[in-house]
Amino acid sequence: QKYPNNPEAWYLLGDLHARHNKFVEMGEAFDKSLAIGPNFKNQIEQDRMKYFADNYNEALRSFYNPAKSEADSVKKRELFQKAAEKFLAAHLSMPTRLEPLAPMSVSFLEYGDTATAEKYILKAIDLNPKNDTLIVSVGDFYYRTNQVDKAKQMYEKALTVNPNNSDAYLALGEIYTKSEQWDLAMDNFKKGMELQPTNPAIPNNIGIILYNNEKFEDAIPYMKKTIELEPDNQNAHEVLSLCYMQAAQKYNEKFSETEKTEFQQMAMKFFDEALPFLQEAVVRFPNSSLLHNNLGVAYAQKGMVDKAKEEFEKQKQLEGNP
Repeated sequence: QKYPNNPEAWYLLGDLHARHNKFVEMGEAFDKSLAIGPNFKNQIEQDRMKYFADNYNEALRSFYNPAKSEADSVKKRELFQKAAEKFLAAHLSMPTRLEPLAPMSVSFLEYGDTATAEKYILKAIDLNPKNDTLIVSVGDFYYRTNQVDKAKQMYEKALTVNPNNSDAYLALGEIYTKSEQWDLAMDNFKKGMELQPTNPAIPNNIGIILYNNEKFEDAIPYMKKTIELEPDNQNAHEVLSLCYMQAAQKYNEKFSETEKTEFQQMAMKFFDEALPFLQEAVVRFPNSSLLHNNLGVAYAQKGMVDKAKEEFEKQKQLEGNP
């Protein structure tokens, strides 16, 4: 107050504020020191970097990373709250640095402060509008808060910045799946699959969409691909077994309607393909009643009555039926 144009006094006041975790006041004092002159520019930059690094690293190591793996919901919320406080301190120390903004927004969101979470995730976009990964993160934020239209806009914006952002395609595929816009969902999943050919979730999603739309024969190669990439995926094995059964059933129905033997042959072809697959599947997943049932059906269609009875009996035991 006595010497308002003393840059050293403002610098020292800023440093004192920082030592008491008052980083807004620290920034104001440092800015006033620099506005008077550059005498303490180096010290201010060093202090800003120190407090940024200390708070950012502590937020990650001590709170944010442990929070992501914490099972107890109360402890998880407490850890995210502390992480948010530390990330915010890091951000206030160096407001132009991007690193704290996305995890800070997640932290605020996780402990219930949605408005603050949105404020900082949008600030991240303002600071780096061409960062497609960050834009997808904003979309994820909106999707998690049930703002689906805003999420969709962000994913589409990410693709205008980078047409090869596979995460944006997958997110759009999920949005279109939930709104039962099947063609748009398929288009986005297929584009994502081109970019992430080893991601088993993508062919799995496509296969399930086709199955749900009774395109059983078309679904088979996608479910096979899912199993190739993720051999221990029981659900994929069960869906593939259903695809075989339903595809065969469709051709049997056509045979009944027309008595054309080619339809009967196609039905048997699917049972022939299903049989070795199901024999391996029940070994891998012996507690799946569905797989045992479908194996029993395949045996019955092949005229292997005793083996069919064995599988149906196993199905009943697993389902607790007498």
